[in-house]
Amino acid sequence: MLNKTALGVAISAVLSISVSAAEQTIEKITVTANKFEQPINDVLASVAVIERADIEKANYRDLPAILNTIAGIDIVRNGGLGQKADIFVRGASAKYTLVLVDGVRVSDASSGSVSLTNIPVNSIERVELIKGARAAIYGSDAVAGVINIITRKASNNSLSATLGSHSYSNYQLAGGLVKEALSFNYNLGYEETDGFDVTGKDPAAEYTKDHDDDGYKNKNIGFNLAYELAELGQLSLQSQYSEGEAQYDNAWGNDAYDFENYTAKLGWNKASDIYSQSTSVSVSQEENTQTGTDVQQVYSTERVEFEYRGLYTLTEELELSGGFNYLSEDLSNSSATSSEEKRDNKALFIGAFYSHNKWLANAVVRTDDYDFHGRANTYSTGLGYKANNYVTLRLNHGTAFRAPSLINAFVTNSPYYLPNNNIKPEEALNNELGITLETQWGRYDIAIFDNRINNLISNNYDADSGKYIATNIDKVSMQGIELSAEFSALGFEHSVNVSFLDATDEKTNTDLPRRPSESFNYQLAKSWGDFDASLDMQYRSSRPSIAYYDSELADYTVFNLAANYQLLDNLSLAARIENITDKEYFTAATGFAASGELLGYNSAGRTFFVGANYQF
Repeated sequence: MLNKTALGVAISAVLSISVSAAEQTIEKITVTANKFEQPINDVLASVAVIERADIEKANYRDLPAILNTIAGIDIVRNGGLGQKADIFVRGASAKYTLVLVDGVRVSDASSGSVSLTNIPVNSIERVELIKGARAAIYGSDAVAGVINIITRKASNNSLSATLGSHSYSNYQLAGGLVKEALSFNYNLGYEETDGFDVTGKDPAAEYTKDHDDDGYKNKNIGFNLAYELAELGQLSLQSQYSEGEAQYDNAWGNDAYDFENYTAKLGWNKASDIYSQSTSVSVSQEENTQTGTDVQQVYSTERVEFEYRGLYTLTEELELSGGFNYLSEDLSNSSATSSEEKRDNKALFIGAFYSHNKWLANAVVRTDDYDFHGRANTYSTGLGYKANNYVTLRLNHGTAFRAPSLINAFVTNSPYYLPNNNIKPEEALNNELGITLETQWGRYDIAIFDNRINNLISNNYDADSGKYIATNIDKVSMQGIELSAEFSALGFEHSVNVSFLDATDEKTNTDLPRRPSESFNYQLAKSWGDFDASLDMQYRSSRPSIAYYDSELADYTVFNLAANYQLLDNLSLAARIENITDKEYFTAATGFAASGELLGYNSAGRTFFVGANYQF
């Protein structure tokens, strides 16, 4: 249970801080949480932003490591680079978080999972995470939150190389040019590692083919092109492409996969004093092929999406938005067969955004019409109060849904599953109360949330057929508190957040598996002229494993160190040490040893990375 006394003390402490210091300009962070630019405090939701500069200072090697530093986020890894990594946002599993690259969906439409480790860090300019129900803005899957990865717009040409443990190597080239109305930015990279043995082994068991290192390779390229037309607005074209291969452990079947993913988006936008509008059409593919045996399985999702959106300034205080969206999903290239392999969704949405003196308010409603599954109506509302120049209180309430997969409804010729033509979308209800304090001493935030998901889809065993049927039977709830702070003290920069979570299966009244009830992240950073360094700590409390193992996953604490040195005007050096203490831990179980010891997916252990970056 959540400690209400501790929460009251924390809120009182924030509200009692003196804000009578001399007026100072506070940096205003602008985000696109509502699909147009707004100051972060006007969004009336919990938003986290990680910029390119933050990524380079910490020398992160993959996207899951970046996300794992955010309050309310926990990453469950099935190994290292290239292996599966699931994100839990406020206790909700990965399929309830919508992941976008430049606003383009990148999930596998069958499972809802996203290959987070295959999104190259060298392609990322900025990561925005909006927590809470956002389906009224983004549609299906935006139940627990939305991650929008905005791709690289490097202003200088740079070449970098990084080497590290497990024969790791990474080479990146990025840059751009601006010539009158034309701008062009590019990024490309190559990453490879021999990896490590990702699963714990029973010393008493026979050696099988999974007793080996599990490597990874990623080749990627992307660009952003924009042209400004004086009277007609701006045309843009964005694209990212990556391909590669990775190995994992499976003693009896496929133990590797090849992947080929891409996104491409053509857009147009034009703004006047009272009206701005944008149109985009995008195509994408998320595909991996399971290899390692003669029988290969393909998981493929192809999408085409079109959207028009307008924003009208009715008065100085009130803006109105609206538009429509068309989405087509195609699973016909997948190995799994179903009687329906394609579906379309058509959506309409309208919204209002109000800001006047101390008060903020917004409301958005949306209707989605998915083929075969019927109509889903969602809304999002927010109310904010600016107590003064420093303190903002927010309250938001919204609904969300997740459409069933075509496999759930129409699977055919499966030895394990039967279709359920009457399967319904999963539904969610979300509430949040938050307080943000921004002063010359730093930024502080408290968020209290309550997220409930109904009509949860589970695979139910059917005794007559001996197979499983996807059925709307479950209900879960997730409540918690997040406290975050960024401030300067004693000559150091501090970033700290702590999360408390109560995630419950309402049907069985048990804790949901793999969710730690307490999480703590802390980063300490300092610059000395041309040299900067940061030390970060991550703590996760113990949590139950999945019911099959009926066991508990131990708590753990890891420390990471990063450093950078500007050797010359155009040459810098970088280093990172992960898991300094060589802590052995795992976040997902795999089985038991003969001794009864619980086995799991291994962590990488202590790893070292060193690199150099040259600008030209």
